[in-house]
Amino acid sequence: MVAVVEFSTPTWLIYYLQFMGSASFILNLGTIYLIVRKSERIDNFRYFLLLFQIICTQTDLQFTFLMQPIPLSPLLAGYCNGFLATHLKIWTHYLVSFLTTSFVAQIECLVFCFIRKHQTIARLNYRHILTDAWYVFGTLLAVSVPILIGVLLSFSGMPREDQMGYIQQNFPEYFVSFQSLPNFVIYAVNFRLILLLTLTIIGGLSCGIIFILLTTDMLKMLKKIQRKVSVVSFRRYQIAVTSLLAQFFTSFLLSVPLFLFLVLAASQAEHSHGAAKILVAVMPLYSVVNALVLVFTTPPYRNFVLRFVCSERKY
Repeated sequence: MVAVVEFSTPTWLIYYLQFMGSASFILNLGTIYLIVRKSERIDNFRYFLLLFQIICTQTDLQFTFLMQPIPLSPLLAGYCNGFLATHLKIWTHYLVSFLTTSFVAQIECLVFCFIRKHQTIARLNYRHILTDAWYVFGTLLAVSVPILIGVLLSFSGMPREDQMGYIQQNFPEYFVSFQSLPNFVIYAVNFRLILLLTLTIIGGLSCGIIFILLTTDMLKMLKKIQRKVSVVSFRRYQIAVTSLLAQFFTSFLLSVPLFLFLVLAASQAEHSHGAAKILVAVMPLYSVVNALVLVFTTPPYRNFVLRFVCSERKY
């Protein structure tokens, strides 16, 4: 059976990405402002939150405006309709590689937020305190892994000049349709691509395990320090952990659709073009929901927003 591939650009998806990109950009800027100006009662943990929010903003702009990826499911192929692809003519394969690097960095930064808050509570309990060597190792690992994933992905694709030959040999019925696309990428399953998917799955599971272990340990330590610190300090630690947990669960809006998209692409299931586009549409929701969760689970941010809204209603 011949695979059904839709080569027409889905107008609804382009408009949707632009709308979500605009909404997330405004929300992310507002969240960055709150972190910078309204974090007097939050320790230097706010710098990790700030870095996380900046990476979220950059990834959203890249995904919704600069790239606008369009999958060509069930083939391992796609093209971009954003500024970088249509105006600067940057190859879609490089754009996908850089976007993957941004996604990995975003999840890593959330892990660092968990670790930083865990260490703040750990110092109060004098247990499970990481040495400086572990911080150096973790920083080097956090910097190198996204770069490694991006480089591995960039080398997993075939040369751009070989794409049409591959299509002519394997998908001759789509040769003319691919010729009409000025900037696309198509992948052939190879060892490097399989290795990349394996590393991605292992990395995702590792991050999930780290989240669970840190959260469990933080909750145990919170019970132990409840009588050692003031009610205000305990409440502040408790709120920070709750906010991080909410952000962790929010991250499923990014990781689950991304994982399902990879599974869908690898399986090359028939008539999956609609599902692939829906998964692409779900991914930008993460940043919007994450910004709202951060604001409304952090009292200083929430109180500022509510005061601002109330003052505007008076006028």
